[in-house]
Amino acid sequence: MMNPLLRLHALGQRIWLDNLSRTLLHDGTLKKLVTDDRIAGVTSNPTIFFKAISDSPHYQDEL
Repeated sequence: MMNPLLRLHALGQRIWLDNLSRTLLHDGTLKKLVTDDRIAGVTSNPTIFFKAISDSPHYQDEL
């Protein structure tokens, strides 16, 4: 079965990820989503940043 994100891309839809975190950037997940799943971009807002920072141990040294 074809990846549903690739099917949407084939139909002309561009999917954006409404999430951003240090982990997505550092572990290669975001790159994989862009290259393999054709994610077109990333959106964010203060609530998403707050959740990413407060729920993750990856920011504690800087805080």
